[in-house]
Amino acid sequence: MTESQHANLDEAVHAAMERWSVPGVTVGILRNGDVERRAYGVTSLETEQPVTPDTLFQIGSISKVFTATLAMMLVDDGKLDLDTPVSTYLPDLELADTEALRTITLRHLFSHTSGLDGDRFTDYGLGDDALVKAIAEFNTLRQLTRPGELWTYCNSGFYLAGRVIEQVTGGVFEQVMRERVFEPLGLERTFLFAHEAIVYPVAVGHTPKEPGAAEHEVARRYPLPRCVNAAGGIISTVGDLLKFAGFHLAGGTVDGKQLLSGKSAAAMQQPQTVAGNFAEHYGIGWALHTVAGEPVVGHGGSTNGFQAQLQLVPTRDYALAVLTNSGRGAAAYREIVDWALAHDLGLEQVEPAPVSLSPDQLAWFAGKYHQPNADVTISVQDNGLRAEIVSRAALSDGPKETALPPISMAPIGERAFVVTGGEQQGSRVEFIPAASGAPRFIRYGGRLAEYQAAESA
Repeated sequence: MTESQHANLDEAVHAAMERWSVPGVTVGILRNGDVERRAYGVTSLETEQPVTPDTLFQIGSISKVFTATLAMMLVDDGKLDLDTPVSTYLPDLELADTEALRTITLRHLFSHTSGLDGDRFTDYGLGDDALVKAIAEFNTLRQLTRPGELWTYCNSGFYLAGRVIEQVTGGVFEQVMRERVFEPLGLERTFLFAHEAIVYPVAVGHTPKEPGAAEHEVARRYPLPRCVNAAGGIISTVGDLLKFAGFHLAGGTVDGKQLLSGKSAAAMQQPQTVAGNFAEHYGIGWALHTVAGEPVVGHGGSTNGFQAQLQLVPTRDYALAVLTNSGRGAAAYREIVDWALAHDLGLEQVEPAPVSLSPDQLAWFAGKYHQPNADVTISVQDNGLRAEIVSRAALSDGPKETALPPISMAPIGERAFVVTGGEQQGSRVEFIPAASGAPRFIRYGGRLAEYQAAESA
């Protein structure tokens, strides 16, 4: 039975939870102003407390859309301009690359085209100066590409955006977010600190005991470092996420009050760059793609033991939020999202058509690729490729290096592949050549890993 063939939402969610061993899920659907919220499973495998529609989950990088929304409110106020170099707002900023320092703008940051190394999660403490301390060390971040050259997912760019917001408002990021976004939108169960969330029903994260295994354990590290808040720190409920979605569906209004100009709300959903098979395009904070020809805007989130997804179909006045407390939750929410879009709106995902590449063409991709949080070894397998990945933990207190289950990939283009099995099934991978014609990068999970050597080296 495919996802779209399930008789109802409950059946679809239970099937996905069982297939991927997800402890708890909440689902929220907004249809033409009507809200439906459902809850499944437990908040913790240890306490077995049931999930309710009001249970708080970490939403991870969906937070980025909140940060972009706040910044666009400041654009409306005349305090920010998307195309002014960030260094204008942060005159003490130092970056490793002088061209990048002169040219990186908020538009680059919000569309993930700054070229900065994106995944630094150093903890600078809980003080109000956490962002200041983090940005003070950005001169040690590697510049992977020229600003605007290539799309690569970049958390650190949102730290910079958060610090710009502090600078132009004279406030602390979390307080400005609360005063300009959370409170006016009525997001009463949305927080940026664990100590705020803990007084409400809250889920804990879970990770597989072994990579790819069904058996889960509680993820002991709960909060993200404070400096990450602008990129991924929000803790919320599906109900509050639907309020946020409804605000954007209504063109920046809530209860008849225009909090974000319609022009800015629309601009956030306009393509700024192609997004390297992570999405078709990226807007200002939003990932943009189409399903059966219908425009869909959304964002996912991933933290230690949590996976989340928010999707909006603006032309149908429809939004869907799925929160999970599992490191395998993305595999589950993809099935739930596919079912809901097909069942509610008749929008069926179309799988990319396979192509055939010659043995010589496939051999071109083989080799070793490196980024700070992972090493990737690519080899030829049958009529496709095999990826062996050694991951270096960035957000958990587990082993420093973990060998992940091998991934099989089938070609869907001259340089593009799709994962053909496991919890990453359907994920896109692409290779980017250097000017010399040799491989330059593999882009997997939105990140660039640099070619190091041929496979036999």
